[in-house]
Amino acid sequence: VGSRSALFAATDPQIPEYCESLKTDEWPVCAFISQACHPTNPSKEAQSVETSFVVWEKTLEMIGLPSDAVERLIEGKEVRCRYGTRKD
Repeated sequence: VGSRSALFAATDPQIPEYCESLKTDEWPVCAFISQACHPTNPSKEAQSVETSFVVWEKTLEMIGLPSDAVERLIEGKEVRCRYGTRKD
C-alpha cells in the first residue's frame, strides 16, 4: 500500500475536479483519499480546521521548521531547519 494513495491523488485527472466540488460545498479541509484510492469522508475530527492547524504546527515543530516556513518559501525566502543540515 505505502504511497499508493498519495501517488493516486497526485496523478489522477479527476482529483482536481473532486477538490473543486469540495470547495463549492464549503468543505472545511482538503480532500481525503483512502488507502484504497477512493475519495472518502474522513472522521469529524479530521474535518476540524482547528485540529488540522494543531497537527500542522506540531509537524513543523517536530521537523524543526518555523511556523511561517511555507509562507517564507512561497515568498522565495530561505528557511532553515533548527536541526541544521546533513553533510555527507
